[in-house]
Amino acid sequence: MIFFRVCVILEEMKQTYGERLAEALRLKNLKQADLAKELNITQAAVSKIINGFQYLDFDLAVKVCKALDISLSWLAYGIDQEAKPRFFRNPERQRIEYLLSIISEAEYPLVIVAMEKIIEVRLKDEGSEKAKKPDNRKKKK
Repeated sequence: MIFFRVCVILEEMKQTYGERLAEALRLKNLKQADLAKELNITQAAVSKIINGFQYLDFDLAVKVCKALDISLSWLAYGIDQEAKPRFFRNPERQRIEYLLSIISEAEYPLVIVAMEKIIEVRLKDEGSEKAKKPDNRKKKK
């Protein structure tokens, strides 16, 4: 039974973002036009999302999840909400994870450069803060 559940989870993770969205629509007996109306976007935009030519921005993805009663982690990764790790509860981290799920592999180097730059600036700022603080430790003689 456990093996079967693992196989089901792995199969769900093979689905694309758009396939999961299409499946959620089917399970709710909704058409693309119904979701488009709910989100105030065109049916053509929904079709592009399902077919992988366009992605939802984070706020719209949250609205989709509410409208279809699915979790953001399931939409982005195919991970059941019950199985998600605790750190996914942080909204900022969830947003970063979502954004990473929709970029293409060709864009990974750009993201890496941007993240390294953020860390470089943070480390530089932390270093200047340490330099400003006096060292109150007693020196050994």
